[in-house]
Amino acid sequence: MTTKTALNKRLQESGEREEIKRYIRERLTQSGWRDDLKEYTIDYIKNKGLEKINVNEIVSEIAPKGRSMVPENLKTEIIEKIRSFNETNQRPGTQELPRF
Repeated sequence: MTTKTALNKRLQESGEREEIKRYIRERLTQSGWRDDLKEYTIDYIKNKGLEKINVNEIVSEIAPKGRSMVPENLKTEIIEKIRSFNETNQRPGTQELPRF
């Protein structure tokens, strides 16, 4: 089992994965990310024309845009939360996450 797989399994088993997801949703809402992405999506659909666009096109445009709009400080916070979890829940024979 890879380090990433083992970490993901521990996050799920402990319930920490759901807690981190809840935290991300909350912070994205607080930062205005959700509203900004919603506005971008509506403008994109209006510009393309509702009749001339399909769901796959919307997703392929919006998903990368949404990822690029996530605040850097939130990305850093999440990495630190995961790193901290990994350090306090380290199992024998597993590796530490690399520092970025």
